[in-house]
Amino acid sequence: MADIKARIITNPNVRAKQVSIGASSVSLTTKSIQELQDVNASETDKGFLQYNQSTDKWETATVIDGGTFS
Repeated sequence: MADIKARIITNPNVRAKQVSIGASSVSLTTKSIQELQDVNASETDKGFLQYNQSTDKWETATVIDGGTFS
C-alpha cells in the first residue's frame, strides 16, 4: 500500500463575506405582479398568463389558442 502524505497550511487571505441585496424582510402581500418588467397583466376572471413572443411579455389571456388539444 502506498504512503500518502499531505500538508495542511492555513491561508490568511481566505475571507467569507455575506451580502444581501434589497430589504431583508420583504412582504409579498404588498407586491404586485405588475411590478415585473416582462408582465403586462390585468385582473380577469378565469384569466391566466400567456407568453407573447412578439412583445416578449407575459399577458393576461382567457383562451388557449395554438395547437391541438385532446
